[in-house]
Amino acid sequence: MAPPPALSPRRARAAAAGVVKRHFDSRPGPLRPLAGGLTNAVFSVRVGRGAHVVRLHAEAAKVHDYLKEQWVMEQARAAGVPTPRVLEVGNDERGHAYMIVEQVPGLPGTQVADRLGLLQQLGRCAQRLHGVATRGFGRVFDWSNNRLSKHARWGRCLDEELQAPARLKTLQRLGGLDEAALKPLQAALDTMRGWRRPPVLQHGDLRLKNVIADADGGTIVALIDWEDCLSAPGPYWDLSIALHDLGPDEREAFLDGYGMSAVAFERAAPFVRALNLLNYAEALTAAAEAGDRARLAWMRARLRGAFDMAP
Repeated sequence: MAPPPALSPRRARAAAAGVVKRHFDSRPGPLRPLAGGLTNAVFSVRVGRGAHVVRLHAEAAKVHDYLKEQWVMEQARAAGVPTPRVLEVGNDERGHAYMIVEQVPGLPGTQVADRLGLLQQLGRCAQRLHGVATRGFGRVFDWSNNRLSKHARWGRCLDEELQAPARLKTLQRLGGLDEAALKPLQAALDTMRGWRRPPVLQHGDLRLKNVIADADGGTIVALIDWEDCLSAPGPYWDLSIALHDLGPDEREAFLDGYGMSAVAFERAAPFVRALNLLNYAEALTAAAEAGDRARLAWMRARLRGAFDMAP
């Protein structure tokens, strides 16, 4: 497969300027780069009294992902979850995919002093989001008109799209997990394969880095970065990622906001842990390919429970 075309800084800026010129009558302010890589770029720009974000990608097919995010954010906002508003999605004359989004002013969630209060609100957002019913499992669901790429059952999505069997082998090979450690993980996955629970909308990366709070830091005004959103039985996938980086008090605050009792979470915990462990497979592979033995050793320590401080 040929590598995607590179998007140089000069080419990205010119493309962003062309997109802004096409869609806005008022004279825009200067483009300010926010982030990006070889194939994508992100700029902020002021037009009149409004601030906007322009996202660009070198590949034309990326427009489908942008359309997905647009659909998802509209559904989330209708359910009471604050999101930025997408103004336009399309391809420019050179085929670059682009998205124009209203820029929401505020503080990044990682800079807010009252983490517990913000996490409680994030839990409430997650609970509302999981009230949005979807059809199909995985990353292709209601937003797409495709039929053949949609999974009708969660078990098939778990094995084919999320590659649970291959990730289990990676955990065993690179994570150093023995059969005794893998047994409860395999049991949880076997149980999940038989689920007939309906799917709901899930953000895919519900962490403070994707939260925008108001100027006082007391209220969430937007959840951003919906690129990893998917359709899955709630609330397990989102919890497996949202709780991963948090301490015990922070996890409790999130779950309290979600409205989940301690008893309910204890029942859900084996499945949340199983999905969390699957997500280690990619990081283990990357560390092994980079020859980073120290990183591999630390991740193996995590997998074996060395960081679990509760008695």
